[in-house]
Amino acid sequence: MVKQVRVHTDQKGKPLVLKMSGNVEKIVMVDPNVVHFVGSPEDTLETTVNIVPLKKYDFSLKDQPLAGMKNVAAVLKSSGSGKKSWQLVVTNTRKTVGRYYEVITLKTDSLFQPELKIRVFGNLTAKGSLQSTAP
Repeated sequence: MVKQVRVHTDQKGKPLVLKMSGNVEKIVMVDPNVVHFVGSPEDTLETTVNIVPLKKYDFSLKDQPLAGMKNVAAVLKSSGSGKKSWQLVVTNTRKTVGRYYEVITLKTDSLFQPELKIRVFGNLTAKGSLQSTAP
């Protein structure tokens, strides 16, 4: 990965352009990192997201209510496997046809990644309706 930074100094002239490159290390494994719900509002649509911090960047999730979501409900559970990991059970709560987008934000005690964001997309159609995939 390569990033460029422009540095403005007191000296007249063009700003300095610094190039930084290197590998970006993962801090956490989130699987799946994006939730997609496709179906009918009458269907039970639910997905479990597994969250595992990597040893080098160990962190904990802060206890918090997952409020402010209009179309989904989320319950955070400790995996109970002896190592630090969590399961986030995400359930569709929308009862009308349509599309939606939500972001579930989990707070951590990590200095490197104070928040985890999990995107949720929903595409709910009437039962029995055919959806065109043509452009």
